[in-house]
Amino acid sequence: MKTETKKIEQCRLEVRVEIDAEEAAKTRKETEKAFMREARVPGFRPGKVPLSVIKKEFAEKLQEQTLLDMIKKFAVDATKAEKLDVVDMVGAKDAKLDDKGGSFAVVVDVKPTFKLPAYKGLKIEKRDVTVKDEDLAKAIESMKKYHAKYEDAKGGETVSDGDFVQIDYSGTIDGKPISEINPEAKIVASGEGFWTMVEEGRFLPELLDAVKGMKAGETKEDIKAKFAADGSAPEGLGGAEAEYKLTLKMFRRMILPDDAELAKLMKEESFEALATQLRKRMQENADSQEARRREDEAMELLLKKCDFAIPQMQAERAKNNILSRYAERAQVSGIDASYFEKNREKIQSDAEAAADRQVRAYYILSAIADAENIDANDEGRNVKALDAVVANAK
Repeated sequence: MKTETKKIEQCRLEVRVEIDAEEAAKTRKETEKAFMREARVPGFRPGKVPLSVIKKEFAEKLQEQTLLDMIKKFAVDATKAEKLDVVDMVGAKDAKLDDKGGSFAVVVDVKPTFKLPAYKGLKIEKRDVTVKDEDLAKAIESMKKYHAKYEDAKGGETVSDGDFVQIDYSGTIDGKPISEINPEAKIVASGEGFWTMVEEGRFLPELLDAVKGMKAGETKEDIKAKFAADGSAPEGLGGAEAEYKLTLKMFRRMILPDDAELAKLMKEESFEALATQLRKRMQENADSQEARRREDEAMELLLKKCDFAIPQMQAERAKNNILSRYAERAQVSGIDASYFEKNREKIQSDAEAAADRQVRAYYILSAIADAENIDANDEGRNVKALDAVVANAK
């Protein structure tokens, strides 16, 4: 067998292979034997079909299979003979086989070659993520709100943050009802008996601000509300100022559990034990997030230090996986298919860029794992390599 390699692109090579007459004859004979075992011809028992009949009945298929068998038999040996670190067998072409010998060309993607950047002593920002008392207090407050009860407000009481309110409201723009400007914008146009919580991000902020301090049965008019002009508002409303009329029908007051009640709900012996466990979990979460942030920063620095071409088929697989995951998330989120049509080029471009970074990161970390003598059979060797980078950072 003779081999010769030609570079096509940075990580793509073409290996031309030639086999002599003896190797060609042996390959053809092996294929013919396989045909004789498996061929089915009327008038002959399975495995007993003469070769002369095989050649007559299956001449074209026999030749095609012989060429395929030649490629399968010699392609891998050829890449090994050329000492290539093959990532993917892309395809084969120009296959020929006759009594004088055979030849073909196999196209392969190989691992990229690059200079490993300096990875020890990287400057990575250190952040203090110690859980403070105020952080713990906010978490406890959120926990209490989650376990809160609601009671109908008593006569004379007024609405405050956290209450559930039932309101009637209607909006106009320049005296024209919003429902006439955009019939699809029902939620911002009007509502009757609409329940919402007085909490940031729940509903139109101007209406939530207006309802604070109101008593059941009271009405407010001329409440000004400005729609954003950034495209997030319903069609026809962007940048417009609306006026609302609002009536508070009734509301329910949020009753938070006290410290002892919360501890009991959370099945802790005491509030102090609850606070201790909560702080511990918060600190573990904060430490974990900080570790991931430092890893991300380290990887970003390494990627900036080391730019190189990557194998095409590997990059394409990575891109397709990214697009597939994105499509799955979009389906769960209910994103309309029209969004993909409008943003197809950008989505493809972003996926290609992400795939390039992902594959380059893999090879950089693999090279670091080699440099750190991390066991090649260790499934988590690249993770350990990144850990080593972070551990040696300044």
